[in-house]
Amino acid sequence: MVVKKLTVDIDYNDTFLLLGIVSTFVDYQLVHHINKTIGFNFAKHKDFAFHSNEKEPITYSWFYCKSDEMKIKSFLIANHHSKQKLLPDYRQIDYLLIIEKSGNMEEIDAMVAILRKVKGVTGVFKLNLSKIKEIELLLEKNEMHELSIINEIKVTNRLAKTEPTQG
Repeated sequence: MVVKKLTVDIDYNDTFLLLGIVSTFVDYQLVHHINKTIGFNFAKHKDFAFHSNEKEPITYSWFYCKSDEMKIKSFLIANHHSKQKLLPDYRQIDYLLIIEKSGNMEEIDAMVAILRKVKGVTGVFKLNLSKIKEIELLLEKNEMHELSIINEIKVTNRLAKTEPTQG
C-alpha cells in the first residue's frame, strides 16, 4: 500500500499584504506620522516575540490597528533587533506592515500611495509573501500574538467595569 502525503498550498497573497517600510524614524515617531497622515489608530502593545535560531525568543516592537471603515487589520512590526533582523533576507527594511485585507483593494492601494508620502518614510515596498521562507510561521505567531493582546484588552475592560468607583 502506497502512502500518499497530502500537502496544502496556501496562497497568503489573497489574504495578506506585506509591506516593507524604510524609515529614518524610531517606531513611535513613525506610528505618530502614519496615524496623523492616514488617520489610522495604531497603538503600541506588548512586543512580538519570535524564535529564530536563538534559544531565547527575540522581541520586536509591535503595533496594532483595526479599521472597521476600511475592513482591514494592520500590524506594524519592527524588523530590527540588536541580535537579529526579524526577516534577515530583508535587512534594508526597517518595519513590516502586515495588512489583513478583506476590504476594497483600491482603498488599500490608495492608502499605500499615501504611506509613501508620510514624513520620515523613505521607501515602501510590496513584498512577495511566497518568496519569504518563514512567512507561515511569522503570520501564525503574529495571529497568536494578536489573540493574546485582544484577550488582555477584554480582561482589562471587564475588570475596569467591575471595580467600584471611589468618590
